[in-house]
Amino acid sequence: MIQAREVVEALSVHGVIGWSRIAVGRSILSGLVLPPMIVWRYLEPSESACRAISACVDNFSGSLAWVFNFERRNWTLMPVKVDDAFEKADPTYVDVLSDLAKSDQDAWVAANEDLVSLLALIKEQRS
Repeated sequence: MIQAREVVEALSVHGVIGWSRIAVGRSILSGLVLPPMIVWRYLEPSESACRAISACVDNFSGSLAWVFNFERRNWTLMPVKVDDAFEKADPTYVDVLSDLAKSDQDAWVAANEDLVSLLALIKEQRS
């Protein structure tokens, strides 16, 4: 199962990460596989990093559709299903990921497997 350090390693190819929040793999509290959600910011974000990661996500064909958002200070990468759940939830509601994890473990296992392949593309794509 994918680990947060693997995510950081792949994203670090495109710049120095100044901050991140990463939900991947299996929760140590519940034992459930988490819906993958990656939020990070580079110390010096670049257009080339944005283009490289966007191209990888746009051309990726996995079990689920993925979305990369770079329009704010923090960039995000997650399955569209996760992004949609956050969009529909009250901004103060903090259990979106745990609710999703309880809803469809098969989808989140597949999404975590997808993420391994997607990160390999991101790591190979030089910005």
